[in-house]
Amino acid sequence: MNIRRPRFPSRLLWRIYLVGIAQLLLVSFALATLHRYTREDSFRESLERSTTYNVSEWASLRDRPEELQGALDRVRQRLGMKVTMRTLDGRVLTANTSRPLPPLSAEDLQRLETERVVRRAKGPPPVMYVAIPETGPMEAYAMVEHPPPPQPPPSPVMPIVLALGCTAITSLVFARSLALPLQRLAKVARTFGAGMLDVRTGLRRRDEMGQVAEAFDEMAERITLLLRSQKELLANVSHELRTPLARIRVALDLASEGDSTLARESLSDIAEDLSELERLVSDVLTAARLDLATGQTPGATPPLRREHVEAQTLVDKAAARFRSARPEHRLEVHVDGTLPVLEADPVLLRRAIDNLLDNAGKYSEPHSTVRLHARPLEHGLQVEVRDEGIGIDASDLPHLFTPFFRSDRSRARKTGGVGLGLVLARRIVVAHGGTLILESQPSLGTTARITLPAAP
Repeated sequence: MNIRRPRFPSRLLWRIYLVGIAQLLLVSFALATLHRYTREDSFRESLERSTTYNVSEWASLRDRPEELQGALDRVRQRLGMKVTMRTLDGRVLTANTSRPLPPLSAEDLQRLETERVVRRAKGPPPVMYVAIPETGPMEAYAMVEHPPPPQPPPSPVMPIVLALGCTAITSLVFARSLALPLQRLAKVARTFGAGMLDVRTGLRRRDEMGQVAEAFDEMAERITLLLRSQKELLANVSHELRTPLARIRVALDLASEGDSTLARESLSDIAEDLSELERLVSDVLTAARLDLATGQTPGATPPLRREHVEAQTLVDKAAARFRSARPEHRLEVHVDGTLPVLEADPVLLRRAIDNLLDNAGKYSEPHSTVRLHARPLEHGLQVEVRDEGIGIDASDLPHLFTPFFRSDRSRARKTGGVGLGLVLARRIVVAHGGTLILESQPSLGTTARITLPAAP
């Protein structure tokens, strides 16, 4: 059985990996957005502390106006801060801008004296009012206008909700892409197990899930074919047993009626019918024994009684039997050189070659030629059986070694057999360490090629 290799390996693995990366990015975006607003609050607290510290430093320079003015000018140039210091009555002590900030109202002064630091609630540029000194009765106050900070998004809630929502949606979609095919596979498996052999998954995907579905469909096809072939076995065996048994009964009836002449003439027919029955029963029992020996494993092989066998003797006996059994066909035997000695079971190996010759005779017209060609190999033997028969369809070639399969169903009554000849032949050859290959074209004939190792 050929195992089809995936054309796109690890596609499902990459999907899982990429979905995980996408979700990680979305969660990182949400965390970054939240961190941005956390930093915004922290920035405001830091700005308030630094402003309070600077005002306390400037207040210590009130007795040195030149140094105080220089410090305010530097902070204006480097940080863009506009500073105005006023007394409680509104008089400007110093400022680093041509237009000092307006004085506070009496209500704002009272609030500033209580809180010591007040942030202006309105207005785009952030302005802070700081009491001088930090503790004790307020003597003056400073008004510090900071440059406007970068504008944050309206709210961190929507970006975070959007990121988490996208994560949830991608997770759901990805989970459904895995769960639905698995549910379909489970349902089809249960239905198939319940006896509905025509059910199939119908999944056409290019990832590992599609490979599992394709493997299940192929397995279902093989099981369906095997069960159908076993049903055909019952019909074929019934027919194969009924016909010779009916002929034997007729001959026995004639003998019982006292017609000795007719009974004697029927002895050869009875012997032929008995041989046919023995061969049929032997094939069926051998196939059953092979399956039971290994728990119905398709590759089961029979036990061998090995001995040294002359390959030439096998070929001669097989040719003699075919000429005797099918005198209406011409058999051409070609032997190249000296054939090697084999270490084999002569009975089973003869049976494999006989089965191939019988098939060549069954599926070719009378008076056609069947060719038996044997040649030595470097370390073994090759035997070819070639006919000029009806051939085999390409669609049937993969199933020829399936038990009970018959490629020529329309001619079942004429050709006989139950579809075990090729199966037994191949198992016998494989048991001897060899190979059996079939090549065929419709209406042109079939070639069966056996390769066997020589005795060590």
